[in-house]
Amino acid sequence: MVIFMNSLTSKVLVVSHCLLNKSVRWWQEGKPLERNIGLANNVIEYALRHNIGLIQMPCPEFTFCGNPRPSRRKDEYEVLPGFKEHCERLARTFAKQIKMLVTMSKNPRIHIIAVIGVKRSPSCAVRTAISMRNGLLYQNEKGIFIEFLEKELNVYGQTTLPFLEFDFDNPGELTEILEKIV
Repeated sequence: MVIFMNSLTSKVLVVSHCLLNKSVRWWQEGKPLERNIGLANNVIEYALRHNIGLIQMPCPEFTFCGNPRPSRRKDEYEVLPGFKEHCERLARTFAKQIKMLVTMSKNPRIHIIAVIGVKRSPSCAVRTAISMRNGLLYQNEKGIFIEFLEKELNVYGQTTLPFLEFDFDNPGELTEILEKIV
């Protein structure tokens, strides 16, 4: 007798580290603790409501600089000696982990829904700030780590993954977008 198992699919979101652990976010002396500590509730609640798993990306800024660290824009991190190489190594290692999770999962199959970055992050943004004379300008330019991660995921055939952003100033925006693609 042959028994066929139904192939189940487990939906998963790949999320920036600080969405699950905000204590790694940029920190300055004198900043109130409650501004950073805790989870991004909108992401967690959405995942729970829809039975979606979460995979946490590494935080390149924290693993390179720790905390406290000065606030930097993307262009400032790009010239910080060793930072781009650090992001590339992290992205390569993390993309291999994603590849293994996807290829080794048979039942249930792991299906990555999207990669969630953080708006305005020099490392994890889908659109990031660059400096201008009169302030900041946002462009359709990814953060340093996300650029490398997207490149590495493409190497492994993960070319159709949407890259989305969580905005700490507008947390409901991401769940509206996720409702459309899930």
